[in-house]
Amino acid sequence: MPKKNNHGEAFILIKKKRKKTDKNYFYLSKTKNLKEAAKNLYKTLRKIKKNGYKQIAVEKIPNIQIGEAINDRLMRASKK
Repeated sequence: MPKKNNHGEAFILIKKKRKKTDKNYFYLSKTKNLKEAAKNLYKTLRKIKKNGYKQIAVEKIPNIQIGEAINDRLMRASKK
């Protein structure tokens, strides 16, 4: 059963730019590396779902190289 949270929205960011430690912020890469971000995407989406978030806001991901695949996956997930 998903955990209940106080936040209705989760935030996915490509790189940790700020010292945000809020539990609803999820970072795909430490260095804005798109390969690392792609590798962490599914794990992050599962974690967000497990924690019961209903909405996800995503930082703009560069639409180049593997970034295109990341954006495609996020678009398909948003239509479910």
